[in-house]
Amino acid sequence: MKTKVLFFAHLREIAGSDEIFLEMDEGCKGEDILDKLEEKYPEISKHRHYLMLSMNGQYLNKEAEIIDQAEIAVFPPVSGG
Repeated sequence: MKTKVLFFAHLREIAGSDEIFLEMDEGCKGEDILDKLEEKYPEISKHRHYLMLSMNGQYLNKEAEIIDQAEIAVFPPVSGG
């Protein structure tokens, strides 16, 4: 299944792009997306422990299943003030 991945903050620099498309297996989870990104961009492994994911605009538990044609955002924790 085709999955669009959006990068934010310093992750854009690591990936060299704002977005990419990944071909993922049916039933994959957020952790699988991160695994695939680490294979493609090894530097992501330095940041993986704090990265957050969202799917179609909703925060995503890394164990949640990814739906077909999903838009996944990968970003560092967000704080505001």
